[in-house]
Amino acid sequence: MNIRNLLPIILVFLLDGTQLPGQDFKDLVAMCWANNQQLKSQDFQLKQAEAALQEARGLYLPNLSFGTQYTLAAGGRAIDFPVGDLLNPVYSTLNQITGSQQFPSLENQSIQFLPNNFYDARFRVQQVLFNPDLAINRELKSAQIDLKQLEIKAYKRELSKEVMNAYFQWQQAEQAISIFQEADTLLVEAARTTQSMLRNGIALPSALSRIESEQASLKAQQIDAATNAENAWIYLNYLLGPHEATRNAIVLDLPELPDSTSTASGSREELAQLDQAISMQQLAFDKEDRFYQPRLGAQLDLGSQAFDFNWAPYALLGISLTWNIYDGKQHKYRQEQARAAIDARVQQKAFATDQIDLQKKVAGNNLRSSILQAKTFQPRIRATEKAYREVYRKYQEGSANYLELLDARTQITQARIANSLARFQAWSKWADYIYASASFPID
Repeated sequence: MNIRNLLPIILVFLLDGTQLPGQDFKDLVAMCWANNQQLKSQDFQLKQAEAALQEARGLYLPNLSFGTQYTLAAGGRAIDFPVGDLLNPVYSTLNQITGSQQFPSLENQSIQFLPNNFYDARFRVQQVLFNPDLAINRELKSAQIDLKQLEIKAYKRELSKEVMNAYFQWQQAEQAISIFQEADTLLVEAARTTQSMLRNGIALPSALSRIESEQASLKAQQIDAATNAENAWIYLNYLLGPHEATRNAIVLDLPELPDSTSTASGSREELAQLDQAISMQQLAFDKEDRFYQPRLGAQLDLGSQAFDFNWAPYALLGISLTWNIYDGKQHKYRQEQARAAIDARVQQKAFATDQIDLQKKVAGNNLRSSILQAKTFQPRIRATEKAYREVYRKYQEGSANYLELLDARTQITQARIANSLARFQAWSKWADYIYASASFPID
């Protein structure tokens, strides 16, 4: 068979065997994201930023408004207009020539500066023709949206780690309950054996009393473990928010220990946020770089103005031009401030990159170390179980005392508890590594 025909089969096999880190937790994390109130508030802030971008785009469109003004006035400054003195001699001569009174005499007028019973109603259209600040403003609003999206993703990543660790704490507490129950079963069996030995005169009553005291002490440990498990569940439930899933439905089928060989890694949102901050500072620099560019706009008024509410339509078109010439080099100093801010952000990103790389390396070392430590407990558990069986058999035969039996039981319980702690400590370190390496997919 041709290797080209085998390639799709090989790819399918590889993809089927590939699992993203944290994929088992995708449902729990998605539930947390859907119900987290702080995350919902940030979604509203994102919508606010998106609306601000639409507002910035709207500045390119014409602005239509309607305005009207009506004034009543009395007194004030006035100008005398001798219309009678100017026209009456002419009108008198015309009347003599025509032999009629067609041209009446006129009175001199006094015109007030303040308009009385005057209105002005108009529709005004304003349109920006050229303004470089609008483009900068639009890019800034768009950058703010990207920054808010990165903030949301960063918070989602933090929540995912918190949910994983809360789940591990809950499961560790639940496993502690099971371990103490197994220890109680051993003590019950030891008490039953001791009672049989008492009836046969092989054991002393003090042995039974000591075992019963050990049972009471174990009961207190069970109560404490149950309280820890309930508190851990309450916290996990708080992170998940309102849901209908039962406790059993939330339990995941995880392997005994996590895999430390995963090389999946992503980019942390904190670095992308710093990149976005650098871009926004660059916009501030570009804004000052356009200081000498002109600003051009147009305005058109269509309306009517007259006395006594008469109709007198008019149209007025205006063009405005603003051109900065000199401002005492203020824009140059603002440019220097923006450039210094950019340099500062660049150094912050370099420092943050080194910190994140260090965090990832430390988290990886801690994960590998915790896995190796957890693997050492299985031989210990098998050894303590074997020792307990031997002591228990000797105790039944009367060749071992109850103190040896209780000590062997304590060794089993302690080994199992330590193994449980080491196991879930390894999973907790795995969650830290997944967070530090940005391996968990964030939508």
